[in-house]
Amino acid sequence: MDAKKTLPKFGLRDKIGYALGDFGCNMSFAFINNYLMLFYVTCMKLDPNVFAVIILVAKIFDAINDPIIGGICDSSKIGKSGSKFKPWIKWASLPLLAASILLFIYVPDASDALKAVMCLGLYCIWSVAYTSVNVPYGSMQSVITDVPSQRSELSTWRSIGAMLAQIPIMVVLPLLVFDENDNPKGNIFIYIVAVMGIIGFISFFLTRKLTVERVAPTAHQSQKFNYGQTLLAFFKNKHMLGVTISSVAYLALMMTVTNSMQYIFMCYFKNTNLITIASMVASCPIALGIVLAKPALKRFSKKQLCTYPFIVSAVASGIATFVRFSNPYIWIALVAVTMFGSAFYLTLMWALVADCIDYQEEQTGRREEGSIYATYSLFRKIAQGLGAALISFSVGLTGYDSSLEATAQAAGVPEKIYFMTGFIPFIGSLICLLSMHFLYNLNDKKDEIQEL
Repeated sequence: MDAKKTLPKFGLRDKIGYALGDFGCNMSFAFINNYLMLFYVTCMKLDPNVFAVIILVAKIFDAINDPIIGGICDSSKIGKSGSKFKPWIKWASLPLLAASILLFIYVPDASDALKAVMCLGLYCIWSVAYTSVNVPYGSMQSVITDVPSQRSELSTWRSIGAMLAQIPIMVVLPLLVFDENDNPKGNIFIYIVAVMGIIGFISFFLTRKLTVERVAPTAHQSQKFNYGQTLLAFFKNKHMLGVTISSVAYLALMMTVTNSMQYIFMCYFKNTNLITIASMVASCPIALGIVLAKPALKRFSKKQLCTYPFIVSAVASGIATFVRFSNPYIWIALVAVTMFGSAFYLTLMWALVADCIDYQEEQTGRREEGSIYATYSLFRKIAQGLGAALISFSVGLTGYDSSLEATAQAAGVPEKIYFMTGFIPFIGSLICLLSMHFLYNLNDKKDEIQEL
């Protein structure tokens, strides 16, 4: 108890440090999530159907890593530094940097088999390194503080970190990646990811230095890792299921617009310069959600803010799907409105997860931050794999031919890409709305609303 009293109070250092953790993760993850398909399908000329199978298998492998690493984290002892999760971030951040660079080695003349092996093998190596950083980082929120209002602040600052990482990816990279004919330059990817990886590595170092783990594990020392027991309790936790299902729908269906956006501007609107504008406009509502989350929580509960704005997303994405616009700026505006519907959800999502972790502890008497967070992360990664595979399969179904220039596709292909880009997020927004409405029902504590 005396040692705990000497710990510094929760404050701005923790918030900035925790934000830098997600910033560092997205220096690698966001780039790979947005550009891996473009690199291997369009630059390396890998068949989109082959890529779809590869990314789905790779994401399943990636997902399996999460509960394994989460369980090991829960079973690990607190070291001399007094930290349970920071050593993982320290030792896994360098392999993450190396794997990110290797994944974008440009060899367009290699055989299709070699390209497929490179994509699958290097992605699996990257995924182990990324999981070893991300799962401990995500689990840290539950031990940095146990005060609900402070957890909401950490969730908001984590969203800020993610958003700041997205800005160069959305705004700057489209200006660097595409040539004057709106085709991506395959040889430049490795240099971009190397610079971003180094920035991420520095961010992880600052995360470890600025944050403090204050909440000691409450589980008995005799508690042994039993993932079957954890998984059973996870599926009995309907609140966590609501958050998990909505996250799966968001990542697998709504977030696909970030990948398909490249193809709609290449093939339908025939102007890749607008990708930067579209990305900036799409990110503005999320930034607005970050600004408005704190005052909004004084009037509304987290459930209300994370549920009913998805109605707006469904309406906007529905219009973008079933009404065909030739003016790209109208389409961009609809995408912005769609993203605004998910703004509060993305800002407060990690606070929801932390609350669900506490709820499961109350029900089971076991403190398993790492395992529960890892299970949630498992489903998120499966969703990312499904989303990437879905887009790749969908692009293939439209008749898109990677051997042709973007502006030389067969008749009807651009129109099919247009429909696909809106329809998939439309379905995702409906699932998000229904799962949060019917499953997540944890009430906010009064002190949380007052303190914010």
